[in-house]
Amino acid sequence: MSLYNERIDVRSTNGGHPAFFAWRGGTYRVRRVIGTWTSPGDPGPGGGHATATDVQLIRVAAESDRGEPSVADITRDPATDDWTLRRIWD
Repeated sequence: MSLYNERIDVRSTNGGHPAFFAWRGGTYRVRRVIGTWTSPGDPGPGGGHATATDVQLIRVAAESDRGEPSVADITRDPATDDWTLRRIWD
């Protein structure tokens, strides 16, 4: 397992789940979403509603374009739709 924190390109399904992602010249097909988590944003003044963007973490079972299986943690920032590869287990 390695920690990368690198931006990736993601193609999503109609339901918003990742279907494919491109990283370092390779394409990975998402075989299964293992789990999703959302980190709450910072509370506003006085502890009110969140003012910062929540970040969504998605753990997926993926397969490289060479057929090699892996598990990856990817994040999505809903405000910008930026995706990041956090970790990958080959």
